[in-house]
Amino acid sequence: MGRRPPRLPGNVAVRRGRMRRETVTARRRRQLPQIQPRPWMIPALFAAVIVLGAALLALPVSSARGESTGFVDALFTSASAVCVTGLARFDTAEHWSSFGEVMIALLIQAGGLGVTMYAGVLLLIFGNRFGMRGREFFGMELMDFGDRDIFRLLRRVMIFAFTIELATFALLLPWFLREDPGGYAVWKSAFTSISAFNNAGFDLQGGLRGFTGEVDSPYPIVVMSVSAFLGSMSFITIFDMRRRPQLWTLDTKLVVVGMFGLLGLGTALLLLEESASGRVLDGQSPIQAFVNSLFLSVNRTTGMSTVDLSLIDDSTTAALLLLMFIGGASTSTAGGIKMGAFMVTMVVMLSAVRGRHRASVFGRDVPQAILLRAVAVTILGFFTLGAGVWVLELTDNIAFLPLLFETMSALANVGWSQGVTPGISQAGALVLTLLMFLGRLGPLYVALSIPDKPQTRYRFPEAGVRIG
Repeated sequence: MGRRPPRLPGNVAVRRGRMRRETVTARRRRQLPQIQPRPWMIPALFAAVIVLGAALLALPVSSARGESTGFVDALFTSASAVCVTGLARFDTAEHWSSFGEVMIALLIQAGGLGVTMYAGVLLLIFGNRFGMRGREFFGMELMDFGDRDIFRLLRRVMIFAFTIELATFALLLPWFLREDPGGYAVWKSAFTSISAFNNAGFDLQGGLRGFTGEVDSPYPIVVMSVSAFLGSMSFITIFDMRRRPQLWTLDTKLVVVGMFGLLGLGTALLLLEESASGRVLDGQSPIQAFVNSLFLSVNRTTGMSTVDLSLIDDSTTAALLLLMFIGGASTSTAGGIKMGAFMVTMVVMLSAVRGRHRASVFGRDVPQAILLRAVAVTILGFFTLGAGVWVLELTDNIAFLPLLFETMSALANVGWSQGVTPGISQAGALVLTLLMFLGRLGPLYVALSIPDKPQTRYRFPEAGVRIG
């Protein structure tokens, strides 16, 4: 046996006691299944909401007469509400009951900010974390935010939307009470505020006349114009505009220049053309003519109108076609190819005219992926418009220009009508329903399909192609 080591000062001998065995029962925490967002979920979710809305609107309780509405007409109305278009087969106030009107308002609210936004809130509440694909699911503007930042952003979006709608309701309520005292005026004010901010175009004025009876009432026109314009600007743009202009992102600068530029250009064109033709602005004072032209220019994304659009001049119709096609900003309640795609296309054109091989604006080069998205969305919009007009020419015998106007209104999710939609055939109604669906989701889906970085690591040899 070896000798024990000498006990040095500071050394302490500790005797370890035996520990009793203990049995611990651990309960496994039940976890909710993790849902990874996929791009196909966007159209699937929108389609599910549209079909559910159509089923509810087809019920007898949704009709003012207590009779069932045909499923095609109910589907058309539901798609028009969810896609925030505003085209209507029937007058909203006369055909639908109070239950039906509430359902339409809920569908507008669900589709205005996008069903994906509401789905994002639910996914975050259930503890899902977003990767790159998840952030793409909710739009390119959200990709630079972390999980907690996305939750905070979505919450701010909800607060922003409901605040603008509440303010619009409070401003419109005195006017509606003066026009029609009673409880229904409160509901009309609430419905109109939801429709205006979400760029839906539905109204409860009756007779399929829209706001033509308020052509001489500047107050409600201005209130609805401001609400609709804020809805079409995009919450991300408005949040960014709180900073100094020097700190604005390139996206914000392009959206602000495009939105205000088209607002002024559209107002000037409508004022000059319709004042010269003397059709719809005849007899109005200069202030009234300016306010109504401004209202029409703002509502190129909303579909509300104070004039009979079937009476406007052909040159005005052509101008409105271009304004509708462009639409509002990305991640807004407006439709169209979106302002970003239009402005990037204009930047490409100006850069080419100036002899530059790179598209640049405000001291920044636009990435190649963004250029491809803008061109793809624009070309897809033109091809879809042409296909829609061709199919409707086969299903309905309607004059070309009104048919083109109605097709553009459906595809751009505007809701303006020259009297075609109420009398269109069932087949034509289905075509317009499909166009509204494609117009609402097409630009987003095409943009998401083009990655930010090339997926191939090699390049082919270049070869020239004759242009011009």
